[in-house]
Amino acid sequence: MTAREILFGLALLSVAINTTAANPSLMTDTNSGSEIVSHDGSPKTNLPLVLEDNVFSSAYYDVLVILSARNRCSEFFGGAATIDIFNRMVAKMRKHYFSANIGIRMSGKTENIIDRQTNRVYRLFEKVSINGNGPFYRGKYFNFDQSLPGVGTYKPATREVRVLMLLHELGHAVATDDGKWLLPNDGNDEVLSRSNSMKIETMCGKEIADLGRVEGKTEVAANTVDEKHH
Repeated sequence: MTAREILFGLALLSVAINTTAANPSLMTDTNSGSEIVSHDGSPKTNLPLVLEDNVFSSAYYDVLVILSARNRCSEFFGGAATIDIFNRMVAKMRKHYFSANIGIRMSGKTENIIDRQTNRVYRLFEKVSINGNGPFYRGKYFNFDQSLPGVGTYKPATREVRVLMLLHELGHAVATDDGKWLLPNDGNDEVLSRSNSMKIETMCGKEIADLGRVEGKTEVAANTVDEKHH
């Protein structure tokens, strides 16, 4: 089985640093995760950044590798079934350009959703914006030599920081068994945002570090997708 088949098979199992809360509605999820991938295993356009952005695509597959395995980080998020929630969050992501101190912003109305297959509760924000001027993509301020601040202990524009940022946002989307969000809202609290990032790094730091020893699985999968759609 190829790396591409493994990763898309994982997607089939299911489907910010700036976060703004809104009044949620409650609904039941009646869709299966298979809608993320077509019958021949090729991705559909509801994951546009995965198809169009090589930098984002690589980080996306890195997160899939972590969530699909049995490890401390995956268990913290609720296991491989969380891939469904991650994919639905990624499907809403669009690249925008704003103040460089913002990495990813989730905003607008939210829907609280109960997955009918797993009974898990999660939420989706109306807008999920990843900043093309921020630390996900850039190491320095535009037209300045000064470096952007990193996230957690990771430097900006690195493999590690990108995975941490995506996992941070996933933490805002996933509910715990006691009904609280895995990470509390931190959109207006920079101190809490840093604390949330460090919590994710504490739980997932080993798995993030181990990505370099995955024998190129994520890069091969990302390149396969890129070649298929050009």
